[in-house]
Amino acid sequence: MKLSYTIRDVVKQNHRDLVEAKIPVGPNHQDYLKHYQSAVTEVINDMEEDEIKELEKTAEKWTKEGVPRELQLKYVFNI
Repeated sequence: MKLSYTIRDVVKQNHRDLVEAKIPVGPNHQDYLKHYQSAVTEVINDMEEDEIKELEKTAEKWTKEGVPRELQLKYVFNI
């Protein structure tokens, strides 16, 4: 279990579709991971200030309370 969450963690979980759209190759491609972190950065850079503040609030909440159970299950079971 992670002790501290960042806005990057929130984007990775809550905005997967936006991240995937920034990656020029499919998830099974050998270069997928090479593009992943820059795609997350691009998504964050494209966001408005109010959206960033919401990400920060969510990251703070996750740090205090943990990631919501439905997201934990989604990650574990890839649903």
